[in-house]
This record gives sequence, structure tokens and C-alpha cells, in this order.
Amino acid sequence: MERSQPPTTSDVARRSEKRSRTAHGILAAAMAIIAREGIVGLSMSALAKDVGISRQTLYKYFPDVDAVLMAMTDTGSAGLADLAAEMNAETDPREALRLFVTVVHGSIAAGHPSPQALAVALPARTRDAMKSHEAEAEELIIDLLRRGCEMHVFRADLDPLLDGRFIYRATFASAELALEPGVDTDLLRAHVTDDLIRMVESH
Repeated sequence: MERSQPPTTSDVARRSEKRSRTAHGILAAAMAIIAREGIVGLSMSALAKDVGISRQTLYKYFPDVDAVLMAMTDTGSAGLADLAAEMNAETDPREALRLFVTVVHGSIAAGHPSPQALAVALPARTRDAMKSHEAEAEELIIDLLRRGCEMHVFRADLDPLLDGRFIYRATFASAELALEPGVDTDLLRAHVTDDLIRMVESH
């Protein structure tokens, strides 16, 4: 009787890549369900159906809806770190602000629910994690305003903490508006960006 061969490194890598793709697909489907039906529409049955896998297979990745939501917040945190690096690489604070608006609008347009939409019905543990990520995202704008003021690109009378929090919320609110029928998303994004830059820049 022949002995089964141990998996090779390439076999392990392929399995890991497949598992990663499936997990990503599950999270993308969860975001789409929430964007379409609200968080009340998210269930393990609905998720398995949208992804096209059995519930038994889904449970191999996530034991329950709470675990799915926590993974979504972790994914958002990783994306936030990438955005922070890109914004810090921009030498002109105005372009960094433009980048932030573009990324937020693109994320909402792709079906990613906003932190405000998620926070309404999240379980406590996940809600705390989401609030922590949201605070980090706000801090990106607050730090950006401080940098712009120090460079004399932004107005000296800005209150980075207050104005930063306003800009953060205004950006997400305008991104939600882009989902309304008949709204030209590119035009809206350009208007929002230009208005925010005019609000903060030094003349």
C-alpha cells in the first residue's frame, strides 16, 4: 500500500491563497448585504447563499456573524494604515485631503458600509473596535490639519481637533449622498473636495 505524500510547500501556498480568497469573498459579500439591506439582513444563511458556499463551509471560516463583523473592522484597520502612509507621502496637505475624500467616496461606492451605518447595531465588542478605528481615521485628518497649519498652507485660525472631526463626518455624509439616484458621483466628489480645501486653505 502506497503512503500518501506530504504536502509540498507549493501545495500549502495554494491552499492558503485559496482560503484567503474565500475569506475575502465572504467579507465582501457581508459588506454588500449590509449596504443593500442594513445590518439586520446579515445572517450566516444569507451570507452562505451570497457567496455560493454551504453553511458548513462558512463555519470553517467564521463561527458566527459577530466574527464576520470583527474581521470586517480588522480589514478596515489594515486599509486605514495604507491610507495613512499614502497621505503622509503627499507633500501638499491639500492633495492629502483630496486623497482622503477620494478613498472614502470610492469605498462607499464599492458597497463598504460607513462606520456610522455599522455602529448602529453592532455587538458591543465589535462596536468598540469600530470606534477605535474611527478615532484613528479622524486622527488622520486632525494631524493633516496640524501639518497644513505648520506649513502655512492651511489657515492659522483653524481648530484641527474640531475642524478635523467636522471634515471627517462631512466626507462620509457626502459619500452617502453619492448613492442617491441621479447623483453624478465624480462631480459630487470634486465639489466636496474643492469646498473642503477652500474651507481650510490659507489665502
